[in-house]
Amino acid sequence: MNTKSILKMKFVWIVIIGIVIIIFIYGFNDYTRSYYIKNNEIQKSFNFIKNDELLLNYNILVTSLYMYKNNDILIKSMDRLNKSINVLLKNRYFKINYPYIYKRLLNYKELIDKKFALVYEFQTVNSALKNSTMYLASLLNDLPKINEYKIKHAINTGNLENNIKFSQKIIEVVSNIFLAKNSFDEDFIKNLDIEFFKNYNAKGGEIKKFNKVLLAHLIIYKKYFPELVFLLKNITDTKTLKLLDEIYKQYFNIMNGKLVIIKWVSYMLIAFVVIVEIIIFFLLNRLEKEYLSLQRVNNKLRLSYITDKLTGLYNRNKFDSDIKRLKKPVVLLINIDRFKHINNCYGTKTGDKVLKKVADVLKLIVPGNIKANIYRLGADDFGILYEFDNFSNVKILAKKIVEYFEKNELEINNIKLNISVSIGISMKEPLLENADIALKEAKKSFRKKIMVYEENMNVRDEIKQNIEKSNILYQAIKENRIEPYFQPIVDTQTREIVKYEVLARLIHKDGSVESIFPYLQIAKDNKMYADITKIIMKKTYEKVAKREIEFNINVSIEDILDVSIIKEMYHLYFKNRQLAKRAMFEILESEAIIDYNEISRFVNEVKKHGSSVAIDDFGSGYSNFEHLINLNVDFIKIDGTLIKQLPVNPNAYKIVKVINDFAKEINIKTVAEFVADEKIYETVKKLGIDYCQGYYFYEPKPNCIT
Repeated sequence: MNTKSILKMKFVWIVIIGIVIIIFIYGFNDYTRSYYIKNNEIQKSFNFIKNDELLLNYNILVTSLYMYKNNDILIKSMDRLNKSINVLLKNRYFKINYPYIYKRLLNYKELIDKKFALVYEFQTVNSALKNSTMYLASLLNDLPKINEYKIKHAINTGNLENNIKFSQKIIEVVSNIFLAKNSFDEDFIKNLDIEFFKNYNAKGGEIKKFNKVLLAHLIIYKKYFPELVFLLKNITDTKTLKLLDEIYKQYFNIMNGKLVIIKWVSYMLIAFVVIVEIIIFFLLNRLEKEYLSLQRVNNKLRLSYITDKLTGLYNRNKFDSDIKRLKKPVVLLINIDRFKHINNCYGTKTGDKVLKKVADVLKLIVPGNIKANIYRLGADDFGILYEFDNFSNVKILAKKIVEYFEKNELEINNIKLNISVSIGISMKEPLLENADIALKEAKKSFRKKIMVYEENMNVRDEIKQNIEKSNILYQAIKENRIEPYFQPIVDTQTREIVKYEVLARLIHKDGSVESIFPYLQIAKDNKMYADITKIIMKKTYEKVAKREIEFNINVSIEDILDVSIIKEMYHLYFKNRQLAKRAMFEILESEAIIDYNEISRFVNEVKKHGSSVAIDDFGSGYSNFEHLINLNVDFIKIDGTLIKQLPVNPNAYKIVKVINDFAKEINIKTVAEFVADEKIYETVKKLGIDYCQGYYFYEPKPNCIT
């Protein structure tokens, strides 16, 4: 096992331990927090129930004592108590974790329901007694009027003693009733002399009426007051409160027992974290040394990624990166005139030395104060990129470069060479493309060696072509003429088909088939890109759903960030686990990965459903070994521009070898694209690349080859 594998293994173990600790701490913290919150709610419910029952008892006593208190307050108190009990009974956590307490609470609820029934009886009895009490109280006010009535109508005026006794009896019975009402003592009611009023010989209509009503209310009191006292005793009995206190105490003991367990688990967790921290400290200490060694290797790889090996200048990868950092960039694209002639006449070795000399001259000429970077962008193309200050300085720099090569010879291997350069300048996006247009204009001119990009350079034709492409693409989407074609991917050693890449094709009205690639930028500019992706995904599903084949679908960064695309992907492929296992999604490496979180989330979601992930066109555009480390991919597809050069370009061979070796180190499978002939295939096979794809094996077809 090599150092890199050991380092990776240790890092993985540290990550696993860290994840386990985080999950455990998070889970325990979540459980503890939930435990306290849930039990706090339960305790509050118990308090509410007890307070509500006490309030009900209090309101019953108040209602029985005070005339002005009506029954509404009792109804509200019962509703409130019933609601508090139901809240606790509906608490799912309480029911699951405290089943015994829950059953006892149901018993308590049954007693409360019986108590409510008594309260309803109490309301009926109490209302009747209140009416009688209020009437009897009013009798004391009416008594002088009755006496006046007797005197006025000469009723029993001769029997003064009998009249006085009648009045005294009324005062006596009313007093006893009020004493009974306030003390709830039945003896006062038992001593009521109702017979006196029954036998009293009242004369006169008013007196008879008075005595009759009085007697009726006395009979009501005699009959219902004992029942009222009975109901009050049963309603205000404390057995339900005692039962509730007992239930709460049992609940509290169970809860407290769980708290003890939580406390001990907390102690164990603290001890565990301390031990793990010590282990991680020692592991990180050792890992740091190994990491520094790997970092040096990585720096070399990164430097080779952004540096032109021949000249030591920055390459196109670095240019693409640097251009994003400048607010107002200007680029000078420099081309060696008739460089092919030098290679043909003096050989490529001499040509390489010319390139090195030109690079050295540019380093001398470009002033340091403008903070410019110099790049080798192609075979004989060089670029100077910096922040634009003013146009005259740009022209002066370009003129210095042209004049230097016009006035000075390059001596290589005792051969004096007179070379010249042409320069295209652009300050408008896209910089490199526009600079290249200006350079081509300069090449066409016999006098001008320096040309600045202007919008009228070939713009009209370009606009015309773009409009034509846009119309063709729009009609193709509208008329359902975007189709998936399938190109087999074969095992490099056995040449057997293992899967298919799905390629989008545009079917013209005349039936001719064209790759969608020339239309992609138009599609993005006109917001038709997502439509193409959805069409391809849907039609691919229709063709592969019932066939046991593995297939690859290309997705761009725009697709990954488009919620509607992800939903369509889930609907078509991820609902069927078996189909998802046969699918692979190729992320286009030609695009910049800015938000790693979004891409990583996409990769993890895809793999969760059983699908695989590949990075496409690795080795061109924004290729970065960091992508392979940060993204948990299964395959990389090495860019075809490198694969095509394998038999003839040693540098391409070395780059592909580095990519393949690096991929194997981190257990990622590799696929060679654009395998066009036997020589390329043999080289790919020699490098040990796992899979091949290209016209040497199969062309893309509208259906899978069986």
